[in-house]
Amino acid sequence: MQSKQKLIIFPTSRAIRENVLLQKDTNKLLPFFLTIDDFFKKAFSYSNKKLIDEEQKFLFLKESIKFDDFKRLGISSNFTQFLKQSDYIFRFFNEISSEKVSIDNIKEVDTYEFYNEHLEILQKVKDNYIKILDENNYIDRVNETKYEKINLDFLNKFLSIELYFEGYFTNVEFDRILEIAKYNQLYINVNTNEYNKKSYGIFKNIALDLEDNFNYKLDITNKKIINKVKIDKKVDFFDIKGFSSRISQIAYIKTAIVNSINKGVDPSKIALILPDESFATSLRLFDDEEYFNYAMGIEIKNSNSYKFLYTLYNFINEKDRKNTESIKFYQIDVEFINNLFKHWDTKVNKENFALLVNYLLEYEKNKEIIEKLKEIIYKLENLLFSKNIHVLLKEVIKILLQKLSNLTIDDINSGKITVMGLLESRAISFDTIIICDFNESFIPKISLKDKFLSTKVKEFAKLPTVKDRENLQKYYYKRLIDNCKNLYISYVSNDSSTISRFASELFDEKIKDLVFDNNYKHILYNKHKLNHFDKEIILDIDLSKMSWSATSLKTYLQCKRKYYFQYILRLKEHEISLKPKGYELGDIIHKILYEFYENRFESKEKLLELFTKYTNKNPFLTLDLEIWKKKIEDFYNYEKRRLSNIQIIQKEMPFNLKYQNINIKGVIDRVDKYDDNYLVIDYKTSSSLKVDTIKNYEKSCDFQLEFYYIALQNIYKTSNIKSFYFDLNNTKLLEEVTLYEKLDLLKEILNDLHTTKVNFLKCEDKSTCNFCFFRTLCNR
Repeated sequence: MQSKQKLIIFPTSRAIRENVLLQKDTNKLLPFFLTIDDFFKKAFSYSNKKLIDEEQKFLFLKESIKFDDFKRLGISSNFTQFLKQSDYIFRFFNEISSEKVSIDNIKEVDTYEFYNEHLEILQKVKDNYIKILDENNYIDRVNETKYEKINLDFLNKFLSIELYFEGYFTNVEFDRILEIAKYNQLYINVNTNEYNKKSYGIFKNIALDLEDNFNYKLDITNKKIINKVKIDKKVDFFDIKGFSSRISQIAYIKTAIVNSINKGVDPSKIALILPDESFATSLRLFDDEEYFNYAMGIEIKNSNSYKFLYTLYNFINEKDRKNTESIKFYQIDVEFINNLFKHWDTKVNKENFALLVNYLLEYEKNKEIIEKLKEIIYKLENLLFSKNIHVLLKEVIKILLQKLSNLTIDDINSGKITVMGLLESRAISFDTIIICDFNESFIPKISLKDKFLSTKVKEFAKLPTVKDRENLQKYYYKRLIDNCKNLYISYVSNDSSTISRFASELFDEKIKDLVFDNNYKHILYNKHKLNHFDKEIILDIDLSKMSWSATSLKTYLQCKRKYYFQYILRLKEHEISLKPKGYELGDIIHKILYEFYENRFESKEKLLELFTKYTNKNPFLTLDLEIWKKKIEDFYNYEKRRLSNIQIIQKEMPFNLKYQNINIKGVIDRVDKYDDNYLVIDYKTSSSLKVDTIKNYEKSCDFQLEFYYIALQNIYKTSNIKSFYFDLNNTKLLEEVTLYEKLDLLKEILNDLHTTKVNFLKCEDKSTCNFCFFRTLCNR
């Protein structure tokens, strides 16, 4: 007959794995291991009742809220919203059931009846929910104690049971512990400090009075303490530093790892604790050395399926340029989009649901994600079609996206240094602990269980309060900290982030109000720094052979390096932004005025109608155009008076000619004729338009009106030409008063373009670089 084994219970699977590794070199039969959740599931049976799954729970709760007063609770009964918010109700029900507190008990301590109405509604929801559970032969946390029986067949397999207690026993769980201890020898290992007094205080119920800062082994069966050891701090080295950004912490983390290994610490005995587990995404981007393995798994927000649903959902809500380009970028089939649009705002049915999920599964290439997707789809299909639920197809996409965002895949290409959340670290010790994001926004972590009741009412009702939860988190951190030899802490210190208030209680060292980004930034960015064009760029080139516009000449005169990038290398700006470029508004105004005069419209209404025609999908430009509709009315009235004796002879007139043996080109906005005089008109929408004067023209880089003058002189063979900017902002004509002086200057400049060698230097005036899209290349 096989001898009975010892059963050892740990809070997490990770703790079990660590314990097994510690015993791998021992020559003995290993005990049987379970997590505490699995232990309770196996130690009790439920009279042939079925354990409810998440989807069925939601459906039953949705049925339970079908009464008029529910809306007073402030939770939406809309299917999609309720899917997200139902968790508040479940957590509340689970908490009061686990602590054996009834809603009537809470009403008794709510002496001012602040919560009476809400509690009555919640009582009705709970009664309805339990009734539906019983009718369908299901159990959930709210009704399981009614049916549970101890499973002696399971417990009798073990010689003894030893539990490593890290955390908090609810009243129901402690009742179970005492029940189990009647039938099997049960030991509990518990650590105490000033922060878990409430947790270990429960042992007073069996006359075991414990003290702070001890490790106890308790015999629950015989109700006695069998071992008591004083807890001593092990920390030999402690360091804490602040940083102005979260990313900068990663350099510090890497430094802490290298320092620990240099001290002889085994990499597998180093752990990085993330108070906010989403920070793992940023960490992976910089893990070039492949240091880390991720206990929480790898989120799948970079997967094909998530990108597909995210892009699709954004496209549903706003079909702007950015979302349209995303559809193209991710190569989502246009025919599929068109088919799906037929069902967009209609109730989901099996046909359109199949259309969506089949494409989704085909789009995803990762086999592990496909399997997880199939499970989500199967459960969602049952949820949607087992009852007569009115949900739109676009809402289903949101639900799928929400479900998918909570998925992770196993980290198979893992390094030796473990990255984990706080709860995953329970009952494990490491030689080096690194904790990042030690900030008030993440520590303490806020619980959803505190939505319905105030701390005072919860205290009187003997329910866990916010303070109790915070103390439990402090306990976890203190246990983790006291068990390591090397401790590294980082936090973000800026206008919106401050160090957690836990720091002053958990750390003895005074914390300096400094940031250390500059001390560590070379670690992250040395390998990723951009190569700037700091060296000289000298070409054997004759610039007189180039074709010049007034714009390209202005660029050359302002910054030769920019001219080199833009007109010789022909580099293009690469940016997708909703914010319009400076020239976009001007282009539209030019088109409106061209069409107005080309079609010889005479009424102001016709001019304003053109604005509607050219209204852009970009919301920023739409607003600008509405503003310009007001300004253009002044322009119309001004032009009506001025053109009574002036003739418009050219609009958008192109030219391309030789001048000073150099090819010049451009497009003149408008040419007017008054008697024998030709008037060059160049529209300007800029609000900061200035015209050169005798005092400053020698420093000018803008020869646009001079180019136009030369073109008109060449075409019409006359010198009776005047050049004007039409300041549309202020509705006035500004004459180029230094026209002839600038023409002489232009001749000198063009003469200098006859070159054999050019050094394309960066400009000296760095204010020119402020809006230049090559400034990164130039390190400006």
